[in-house]
Amino acid sequence: MASPASANMNAVRETMDALLEISRLLNTGLDMESLSICVRLCEQGINPEALSSVIKELRRASDALKASEISTSQG
Repeated sequence: MASPASANMNAVRETMDALLEISRLLNTGLDMESLSICVRLCEQGINPEALSSVIKELRRASDALKASEISTSQG
């Protein structure tokens, strides 16, 4: 018989696997580590919509920085 801690870890793993699959179906671009961080933040009370907005803004800023670096290296 599995210990309660082992059963809990299996449940957490199954939940995260299901969340990752949903994340992939929705094309969020989040990997397991990023998704896990987001889940922990939400569990600690962070507003999911605000978190989503921050992630989107960080992606836009990252894309703009990459585009700037590419244009600088070509110019």
